[in-house]
Amino acid sequence: MLLIDRYAYTNRLKDCSPQVKILLSCGGIAIPRLINNYYFDLFTIVFMAVLVLGIAKIPVRSYFKMLILPLSFLLLSIMTIVVSVNGYNYLYYFQVRNICIGITTESLYKGARLFITVLSSLTSVYFLILTTPIMDIIRALKKLKVPNLLIELMVLIYRSIFIFIEEANNIYLAQTMKFGYENKRIALRSTALLIRNLFTRVFIKHNEMNISLECKLYDGEFKLGD
Repeated sequence: MLLIDRYAYTNRLKDCSPQVKILLSCGGIAIPRLINNYYFDLFTIVFMAVLVLGIAKIPVRSYFKMLILPLSFLLLSIMTIVVSVNGYNYLYYFQVRNICIGITTESLYKGARLFITVLSSLTSVYFLILTTPIMDIIRALKKLKVPNLLIELMVLIYRSIFIFIEEANNIYLAQTMKFGYENKRIALRSTALLIRNLFTRVFIKHNEMNISLECKLYDGEFKLGD
């Protein structure tokens, strides 16, 4: 079971109405965009963090650990905005012939603003997935009359994540037992083999899942008990 999934089934907000949590999460994404206010973004981040850490009692260390990966991609993306070429009012820069590359006051402000904006949306999404089991989300979406096609795609993508992680872990453990990461050269070769075999295994598992659904007379709608 994924760490996120485990917390979704064990947190203190698990039994709260999933419709309310979905509205809170969607509101945390949409309202700051409509208001477009820096301080409201900060309020959203703090509010969602309080709900997750203070009320749902998700461990602080695990919460920030789960944020590391998306924040890493976010910071890399923001670097393209923060770094300016031949700009004005540089805070720091270096020159290559006639080209000035550095950080300006305006680019730093834009980067910080984008970081806070994306982080407010990210914390809102994390609030939902860390406090609401996937089956409760599906039931709530059905009550909200969301098209079955979207629900079907969500369930299949959710299941595919588990397949991907499980297969990657199995291949990695097999390689580790055969000293596949003993040094950098062998580790690089093992990583390449892991990636190649992973996609092959995932396609096989996906095909098996399709066969399983057909055997259960799947008609495009997942039946859920109330």
